[in-house]
Amino acid sequence: MDSIVLNNIPLFILIQLVSLLYIITTLLYGTHFFRDTGFAGRYKQPALALTVLTHVVYLGLLTSIEGYKLSYSTFNLMSMVALTLAITYIFIEFTTKSDKTGFFVLAFSAGAQVISSIFTAQSSGAGPAFSGLGIGVHLIAAIFGFSAIAIAGLYSFLYLLLFRQIQKNRFELLFQRLPNLEVLERLTMHAVAFGFIFLSITLFAGIIEQNASGEAISLSEPRLISLVAIWLIYGASIFVRPITGWDLKHMAYLFIGLFVFITALIMLMTFFSPSFHGFTVQLRMNHFTGPCI
Repeated sequence: MDSIVLNNIPLFILIQLVSLLYIITTLLYGTHFFRDTGFAGRYKQPALALTVLTHVVYLGLLTSIEGYKLSYSTFNLMSMVALTLAITYIFIEFTTKSDKTGFFVLAFSAGAQVISSIFTAQSSGAGPAFSGLGIGVHLIAAIFGFSAIAIAGLYSFLYLLLFRQIQKNRFELLFQRLPNLEVLERLTMHAVAFGFIFLSITLFAGIIEQNASGEAISLSEPRLISLVAIWLIYGASIFVRPITGWDLKHMAYLFIGLFVFITALIMLMTFFSPSFHGFTVQLRMNHFTGPCI
């Protein structure tokens, strides 16, 4: 089966434009962070807004084509994670009035979108599509959960870098540009809390949808075990931290490790698994037999 994107010129141009805008936006944020240039400072926020808007238009056009639906594929998941990260960062920037962590978050977002664009353009579009409220809630919650894990890992990494510089009395670029340790710790724990909430929704929505559809999923599936383990760790970290009085440096390595693990898992699924789960998601409303994204 031919690729849907390659056979649709506007769609092909748009998906390349989305990737290019992510790269340009990341470069603008990086230039402003490392060089503090006025040009990058003026245009980075409009570039981010344009990037998110273009990405939404792309997904809207993709799903508006008759017979095509977003699938439970890793390629679509990575693209939506990229969009979720960008939207989440916009919320963080406008609520905290701090634009100093944008480069680090958007660099990961851009990488996920570029990989997604390459493989989406090459894929045939064959694969299971999702339909129904339960599956929709499950997938969207999973995307937000993965995005929260990524942000928690990135902020933990920045926290440790800044902490090391302060320990060594090296008040260099990171010390001058990044938010202070207290702010980074607060941002990280907020991301952890959001991650726990959305992973909880992911698990419960998946259980409800499984019971409703009659689909069976093995409890020994590595991806399910990984999801439950991360959910338990995030939940424990929220409740253990106030009791033990630990600061972020005691847990930062754990959050970074989980971020690396989940990123590696998504990358492995990209190359070795056509869909996020090993089972086919059945359409409950009707049986869809056409091609899908």
